[in-house]
Amino acid sequence: MKPEERPIGYWLREVDRRIEDAFRRTLDGRQLRRRHWQVLNGLGPGDPFWGPGERPYAEVVADLTARGWVTPDGALTADGETARAAIAADVAEVRRRAAAGVPDEDYLTTVRTLARMAGNLSDGGPAAGTPSGG
Repeated sequence: MKPEERPIGYWLREVDRRIEDAFRRTLDGRQLRRRHWQVLNGLGPGDPFWGPGERPYAEVVADLTARGWVTPDGALTADGETARAAIAADVAEVRRRAAAGVPDEDYLTTVRTLARMAGNLSDGGPAAGTPSGG
């Protein structure tokens, strides 16, 4: 079967699987998972990302606290900020590899298309969850 003959769902699952694998390989040396990075990064300047069926948030925060990266009240420690910065560089490399050879315009079109498709399938109907202008 030619790649273009496969449905979008196939490619979404395949890309998601490969992203998870890339993060696993990147973070395994630190005994971390992708959710650890997302919590740690969420305590920095960005917002956390979480999905249904994920490892409980409290469990991940407890692990980060045990590492000395997060205080019991959920703030990054100095060691946590150092770890976040180091892991951010690793994550940036995964993202760079994933988008290598894809022109910026094509990447943005893909993201907008996937956002539109997700919005079309949301409970709110076709316009829900889509970027402005869509």
